[in-house]
Amino acid sequence: MLNLDAEIDVSLFFKWWWQQLGFLVPQKFIDAMARDKSLLVVEINQASARISFVNQQQKTPLGEFEFNELVKEELQNLIASDKQYSDAKVVLRVPVDLSVTQDVFLPAAAEGNLYQVMSYELDRYTPFNAEQVYFDFIKLGPANNKALIHLLLILVKKDSLDSMYQHCLSLGLKPYYADSAARCVSYEDSNSQYNLLPKELCQTANRKPLWVMLGAASVTLVLLIVLMLLPVNKATEQLDELKQRTRKVEKIASEIEDSKKSIDYLFQATQALIDKKQANASVIELMNKVTEVFGDDTWVSNWRYYNKTLQLTGQSGSASNLIASLEKTELFKNTKFISPVTKDRRSGLESFKISTEVIIEQNADAE
Repeated sequence: MLNLDAEIDVSLFFKWWWQQLGFLVPQKFIDAMARDKSLLVVEINQASARISFVNQQQKTPLGEFEFNELVKEELQNLIASDKQYSDAKVVLRVPVDLSVTQDVFLPAAAEGNLYQVMSYELDRYTPFNAEQVYFDFIKLGPANNKALIHLLLILVKKDSLDSMYQHCLSLGLKPYYADSAARCVSYEDSNSQYNLLPKELCQTANRKPLWVMLGAASVTLVLLIVLMLLPVNKATEQLDELKQRTRKVEKIASEIEDSKKSIDYLFQATQALIDKKQANASVIELMNKVTEVFGDDTWVSNWRYYNKTLQLTGQSGSASNLIASLEKTELFKNTKFISPVTKDRRSGLESFKISTEVIIEQNADAE
């Protein structure tokens, strides 16, 4: 039966909307979003800086630049000549040999104040203290022990990063952030982002144009949603009416199902009584048959019938003849003693315990 109360994933609708109607979004807004993820990566060595332009499609080396005024002017002209370069964020990338990465496990209770806790505990995990290095960390999630959280600590000595930062400024470039070549920041994965530079040294972006475009896009989106929801109101009313009818039908179906269960229960109870009656009749027949087979010198003191097997315990003048007597009938088979035959001194009779399988006819149902 169709479940009309099922929840609808609205995010799939907006994903479809973006794919089908994305052409209505202003191109400037799309370009701004792409430029926001473009980078000018600066890698400093002793005598020069290697600069590359990186976006979602490719990495383009811009060249090696020495630290002097002439080269600074040349680099600024190169950046100003291409809007992609001028809009890109400057990233100072620390070489692998000057940075340290370390896995750290801290108590989960410290998650609300990780940076301060890490400042106090830094000398436990590295040869440095918080006064000697710039550091940051990436949360890698809970550890195998749920009481701990797993962090990746990244650090660089302050004098090394300060020197690279000053060289970067000498070329007219102020970084937005600094990362390590051992663990590059990825905009595709928000959980991989960190910054080795303190906030006061980082350049901040002018986001006013972006916010203006976001506002305009939001207004456009709201208008489109309103236009699409107008015909939906009528469909919603019809859907509610259909739900009410469906609930009535489900109630009637539930009552019918309950009646059917009651009838099935009565049938099963009646059948159980019939089976029990037939089983009792079969036991009586067995007792009669055993009485006919055993002679007057045989006494049965214990009778047990279970799972088509009859066990008899008693005394007889000749217990060895009982096996053959039972096997002559068509009702028993595989008759055998299940304990040794012994002589009772008081009665002079032989004590026996016999087991035999009962052959049930097709029209009988005994248990």
